[in-house]
Amino acid sequence: MEQSLLPNIFDYLSTVDPFDHLTAEARNALASSVDILYLMKGEALDGHKIVGQGLFIVRLGAVEQCNPDRSLRARLADGDLFGFSQLHRNGACDYTLTAIENTLLYRIPKQVLMQLIEEIPAVRDHFAAQESVRLASTAAMAEAADEAMYLRPVSEVTNRNLALVSASTPIRDVAQAMVAQHRSSALVMAGDQLVGIVTDRDMTKRVIAEGIATTEPVEMVMTRDPQIIDGQSSLIEAIEAMMLHNVRSLPVIEQGKVTGVLTATSLVEKSQVQAVFLINRIYRQESLAQLKALLPQRQAVFETLVETGMHARSVQQLMALVADAFNKRLLQLGEQALGAAPMPYAWFVAGSQARNEIHGFSDQDNGLILAREPDPEEKDYFRRLAEFVCYGLAECGYSLCPGHMMATNPRWCVSLDQWLAYYREWIVHPEPQALLDISVFLDVRFLYGQAELVDVLKHKLTTYTRGNRRFLAILVANSLRVSPPLGMFRQFVLAKDGENRSVFNIKKQALSLLVDLARIYALAAESRETEMTKRLQAAVDGGIISPASRQELLEAFSFINQVRFRHQRIAMQRGETASHTIAPALLTQFERNHLKDAFRIIARYQEAAQQRFHARGVLR
Repeated sequence: MEQSLLPNIFDYLSTVDPFDHLTAEARNALASSVDILYLMKGEALDGHKIVGQGLFIVRLGAVEQCNPDRSLRARLADGDLFGFSQLHRNGACDYTLTAIENTLLYRIPKQVLMQLIEEIPAVRDHFAAQESVRLASTAAMAEAADEAMYLRPVSEVTNRNLALVSASTPIRDVAQAMVAQHRSSALVMAGDQLVGIVTDRDMTKRVIAEGIATTEPVEMVMTRDPQIIDGQSSLIEAIEAMMLHNVRSLPVIEQGKVTGVLTATSLVEKSQVQAVFLINRIYRQESLAQLKALLPQRQAVFETLVETGMHARSVQQLMALVADAFNKRLLQLGEQALGAAPMPYAWFVAGSQARNEIHGFSDQDNGLILAREPDPEEKDYFRRLAEFVCYGLAECGYSLCPGHMMATNPRWCVSLDQWLAYYREWIVHPEPQALLDISVFLDVRFLYGQAELVDVLKHKLTTYTRGNRRFLAILVANSLRVSPPLGMFRQFVLAKDGENRSVFNIKKQALSLLVDLARIYALAAESRETEMTKRLQAAVDGGIISPASRQELLEAFSFINQVRFRHQRIAMQRGETASHTIAPALLTQFERNHLKDAFRIIARYQEAAQQRFHARGVLR
């Protein structure tokens, strides 16, 4: 190689992942080994010059990879890598490669690359054989950081120093036991059986404020049959349980026995973010104006979670808990303003909130299930309640659904019988047009009111979809109308934004496709789960996909969300409106390379789903 080119190659390799991890000496040696190739527009690189030859880097220009059936595999541009999958092959190349612009390529010889892989862990991890392995390595540090907190089992952080009393213990003695054990609560036991709990707040509100003599037995003021949590539940689930039941202490049960107590205070102390503080504050607000004032804090929580490198799954779960708190507090305030509901009802969330996939600027999808057909006066009550909650959520930063998939729409505020009729129409006699409605309401999660009403709806959903191959085929075919942007870096599936930049929609063209796949797999497995991780696990348990496939899809989902959240945070910090669109030019090289891995995973599973569910030609 001409020595005058070495500084340029050295500088360029310093910007390319994973070679930016090399020492200057190693990078200089690598630059010296690089071969340079030129392709004119329309010129192909013969397969025998790719197979077993080394790793190629597109330095300038663009190339197109096509599968043997001539379908597009990927379009690659400046900084993209190819050739690694062909290093150890014999015979023909897996794809054809053609320049779609005048192109300059760097080639790192196979022997040099293999030596780097053997000696440098960062290079080895980057070139792991499977896309999912590479994606997993990118998220390992972020996941490890918060796995130790929000995804850890409750048993690992439970305080096992307990104040245990019997129902006949005098209140004074209970208080003394709490002080002696430095506990904010005492558990009331009958042998090994938990029968009640009393907290320091109970001592204030139920004893002192009511003038109860401290010589009375504690059973007079205890909370009977308290909420409990299993020791193997995650801390995310514990936070949700505290919110749902408005309690600050949860007795922990392991193998049927009480082993400790988890308190809101301990969660706050162990938390690395302010999400738990915010949730507690939400429930203390007494008006819509006060809730609205918390909007900046909600945005700050999202930005902090992303900035500190928290795993995307935990970001979504925590933001969903915050959204749930706003929603439920508005329902409580609505009932206070309008009076008690005239009949049992269930408020459910749908779409991304039902899946616990909330982010910094999610909109709202929800509905009301009424126990029976309402009369005009009852219908007016629920109309006013829905308007109070939905418009209140909009003021708190959860924008109104553009498609009006909300309880304010009379169509989505109806009796259980009417909801069942909707589902029967959508699923038993599916029409392509109905997919617009069911794409949102296939994902529902109970939030407030009578949970049994949502349980009945979800049970019927499972009944209607069981063995309904045509319905699943329609869902697959509808999802296949959108493909991942495999060639997004060179005039492929890009749109123009308000600044006339070429952009792609990371939600529509990637994340929604993974959501669709997980939903279809879960329905095929007759599962009622809505969350991505649980749906994929149900699909594994039902024999629909393998454990390796579950892991691969989760890694793709997590990495794509990680990229989305980073770019949304950058937009917020610049004072811009965060969105789902990203200009490829703003992606780092690291993001570009690994997004391609994720997009290839999506494309592969889309094709597999089309074949498995016989979806070809279902929609015309």
